[in-house]
Amino acid sequence: MICISGYTGSGKTTVGAELAKDLGLKHVNHSYKDYVKQHADVIKFKRQSDPKFVKQFDREIVLEARKSKNCVVTSWLGPWMLREASVKVWLNASLDVRAKRVCKHVNLSVKETRNYITKKDRLNKLYWKKIYGVDLEDHSNFDIEINTENFTTKQVVAIIAAVSIEKDKKKFE
Repeated sequence: MICISGYTGSGKTTVGAELAKDLGLKHVNHSYKDYVKQHADVIKFKRQSDPKFVKQFDREIVLEARKSKNCVVTSWLGPWMLREASVKVWLNASLDVRAKRVCKHVNLSVKETRNYITKKDRLNKLYWKKIYGVDLEDHSNFDIEINTENFTTKQVVAIIAAVSIEKDKKKFE
């Protein structure tokens, strides 16, 4: 199991989907975006969400990942909730790069998207700390951190695949 996390627009879903495809694994990817019509509504949705709903939502991700075992999980909390994951990856990119990526999917300018991302990331940091005690700034449980500004998607996928294969040699022999 490979878990990929990172802030909004860091490339979690894009990299995770490509990695799962390349390795022939299932991609476990659930998002609050599935519940709202527009990305900008995610902040409002999260603020109004009952913590019981949030915990159930997260439990479903964990159950699906554990059922699949050999999968790629792209989630904010996957690396903290799925301790048994063989590889945990944090993707990073500057706010400006992330805003440029995200504004392609939302109906906002780059400046508005930058503000949206800042609010969303700040809310997530506070929310996960309050609900689970998770500090999104603490990356000590990650095997690797990759700045996705410096590599293409294919290169990031190759790096993660190489780390996964090296770490799990017995599975691939």
